[in-house]
Amino acid sequence: MDILTLELRVENRYTEIERVNSEFNEFSRKNGFPDPVRRKFNTVFDELLNNIISYAFRDEGIHIIKIQVTYQAPSVTVEISDDGIPFNLFEVAPPDPHLNLAERPVGGLGIHLVRNMMDSYFYERIGHRNKTTLIKHIGQQ
Repeated sequence: MDILTLELRVENRYTEIERVNSEFNEFSRKNGFPDPVRRKFNTVFDELLNNIISYAFRDEGIHIIKIQVTYQAPSVTVEISDDGIPFNLFEVAPPDPHLNLAERPVGGLGIHLVRNMMDSYFYERIGHRNKTTLIKHIGQQ
């Protein structure tokens, strides 16, 4: 089967998240992704891009976030890279479900969602860029 790719370059602005989801939705429709898979990726883009935009940059300048979606049946691979401070979001401890809400520390729930929605996930620092890779098998909802 062919390898199909969607490449996006977006600025570190919250309004860009809607554009990423819109372009991904069009890509997923063209390639017949099931709706549950599309919705999972929309949630993942919301979580990860919000984190990058909110916390990755030490200045108020414009930074480019690169997103590459690759579909080679039966898997979709997403790579997100940014030039923010080094941060492996997968090292964040998952929330403790045994604590009541008042005792739980703030944060970490979005990353927990990402871990549970994807089949595989990786982080690496390449030069001055963070690279997060996510893999979802289309046949698994």
